[in-house]
Amino acid sequence: MSNYFETTENNFTGQRFGKHRDAYEITDRAYFTDRVEKLSKELKVSPTYYKEVLRSLLASMRLSYIDEQAERRDVKLHHGRQERLVAKKFQENNIVLPYTTIYQSSIEEDPQRRRTWNVLIKESVWDDRERRAKRIVSYPDVPVKLNYTLSMWTKYVSHIDQLASSVRLMFNPHKNLMIQEDHMLKAFLPSEEDISTTSVGDKEERLIQKNFTIEVQGYLPSPKFLLTNTGAIEKIKSEFWV
Repeated sequence: MSNYFETTENNFTGQRFGKHRDAYEITDRAYFTDRVEKLSKELKVSPTYYKEVLRSLLASMRLSYIDEQAERRDVKLHHGRQERLVAKKFQENNIVLPYTTIYQSSIEEDPQRRRTWNVLIKESVWDDRERRAKRIVSYPDVPVKLNYTLSMWTKYVSHIDQLASSVRLMFNPHKNLMIQEDHMLKAFLPSEEDISTTSVGDKEERLIQKNFTIEVQGYLPSPKFLLTNTGAIEKIKSEFWV
C-alpha cells in the first residue's frame, strides 16, 4: 500500500443491512473479529519500529559546548548502555570527555491513551499502483511510552552545564520525531539526575555525570488486513509485522 490518499475511520459494524439489520451487524462483527484475531496470532512484531524511533532520536540530537579557548566542540552521542561503554573506553585509555551515550531503558503501555480493546477500525485507503481505493480493517494502534536514558560525562562543571542546558532547550516543551516521513511522535524530558563522583582516589580521574530520562510517546502499529469484495480478509505485508 502506498500514498494513503484518503482515510476515513469509524467503528466497524458490518457491511450487510436488511430486514434484520441488528442480527446482521452482530454476525458480521463476530466474523471479522474472529478472523482478525486468528490472523494476528500468526504474525510476529518486527524490531523495525523501535529502530526507527531510536534512529530519529539520534539524528535529531546535536550536542556541543564552548571550551576554554572559546571554540565550539561537538560531542558525539553513542548508542549503548553507559556503564559498559565508558568502562571499556577507560580500559582502552582512549576516552575523550565530554562523552555521551543513550539507550532504550524500558517500554510500557500507556493506558490513558488506549482505546476500547474490542473496537475494530475500518479505513478506506488509496492504492496508487492499482489506482483504486481499498478497505482495511484492524484494531486500534497500541499506545506506548518508550523510555531512553541519556548519560553524559565531563571533567568540568561548566561543560556539563552547557550540555544540560542544550538538552533542556531541545525538549522545551517537547521534541518532534519524524519516522517514515508521515509518522510524527512527541518526546519529552520528564526527569534528570546528577550522579557525579564526589570522592576519587589519588590516581583516579574525577567524573561529573548527569542522566536524563527521555520519554517518547508513540503508537505501536497494529496489523492491518485487507477486506476484499467477497468479504474475505487477507494479510497485508508490513515491515512492522512478519
